[in-house]
Amino acid sequence: MGVMASNLTTLPPPHSKRIEAWIYTVLNPLIESLRREVFLLEKGNLTWRSYSRKCEYLQPISEYIDFEHHPNYEDFLTDSLNVGFEERFSSHDQAVVHVENVAGRFFDTIMNEPKFRDLIKRSLEEYEAAATVEHPSLISMQQELPKAIAENLVNRADALPAHYAMHKFWQGHKDSLHAMVSDGDPLHPTREQTWFRAIDKTTADLKACSDELLKKLLDHRSHLCRTFDIPFAPIHLTKSQSPNEPIA
Repeated sequence: MGVMASNLTTLPPPHSKRIEAWIYTVLNPLIESLRREVFLLEKGNLTWRSYSRKCEYLQPISEYIDFEHHPNYEDFLTDSLNVGFEERFSSHDQAVVHVENVAGRFFDTIMNEPKFRDLIKRSLEEYEAAATVEHPSLISMQQELPKAIAENLVNRADALPAHYAMHKFWQGHKDSLHAMVSDGDPLHPTREQTWFRAIDKTTADLKACSDELLKKLLDHRSHLCRTFDIPFAPIHLTKSQSPNEPIA
């Protein structure tokens, strides 16, 4: 959305409801969402899903805002008090799209690599030979196993939750599967190794963008709250308290 910043002749008054709406329905949700982004990106977890070819928890900025509050988001972008954020949001969104595209290219490449499917076949045969109650058979999901493993590689999965059917399989074979796409001659990488490394690069770029945007949003929230004397989060009074009664 191409929105031009407007020029205000006067500042909003203290305790402005418009500024309050920006803080509570735009800035606070974005700050919490970007904190989650940075946490995931530090671990290399893109939360990328093959069925959607999207990152489930790394989203365009506007999608972090509740739909009912999009008018406040649009107002935030148009006001000269918030100049520069539309461009920063656009840079973030472009970085997310780039990560998703690179993850998709790696996924498509590895899924069409015979060596990958052969390694999974050998690993599954080894696993099934030792299948027990603690190591449940994966025969029923063998057709979907390559897709699940490719997703795990995209998302740099380490240990899977214990209730996942392939928990034990991944625990025992992740190293050899990871080595296939990460090891080798750095000067002559295979196609899948090239795209695997590209995921690391685009992930680092997105993390740098999210880190910087988070800092800008935190600073801007602080500036607005202090300038217009607005709490950083809503204060919910109990029924027995009057609006002017001090909160213990």
